[in-house]
Amino acid sequence: MQIDEKTFVVNSLLSLAACIQWITRMFEEHKFVTFSLRIGADRSLDQNALLHVWLTEYVAFLLNKSKKAVSKEELEGIKRTAKRRYYVETGAEWMLVTPFDPWSKQEGKRVLRSSKDYTRGEMFLFLTWLQNTAANDGLVLESRGEYAKLQREAA
Repeated sequence: MQIDEKTFVVNSLLSLAACIQWITRMFEEHKFVTFSLRIGADRSLDQNALLHVWLTEYVAFLLNKSKKAVSKEELEGIKRTAKRRYYVETGAEWMLVTPFDPWSKQEGKRVLRSSKDYTRGEMFLFLTWLQNTAANDGLVLESRGEYAKLQREAA
């Protein structure tokens, strides 16, 4: 199953065949392609994909523009701001990591973690907060995929 123009979930023979076709097309077009691989999941790509869909919808709503007109910079901006707001409002320590500099052997200031490193449960909490925050601003973010399933199970 293709999530976006650069992400595939291969979980069946059919999705494997589609992925191979896509890789072949990319190679024929570009003659050089680099791939990353992630096996298994601490949390499904569905939640990660949903986060980016929601953030794009939120930016479009706040800036009164179409979702297609949202820039990478605007998306990155809301993502960083949402993480900061979540941390300030909840005090969730799992949001932070302490970088270590191997040259100086010093720990740096704590920084916000990448959302790709959130566990399934952490992402569920963050998505729930984001959905509620958007609702308070007048935007309804539709629950979909694994997140919707986890919401039903939690109810």
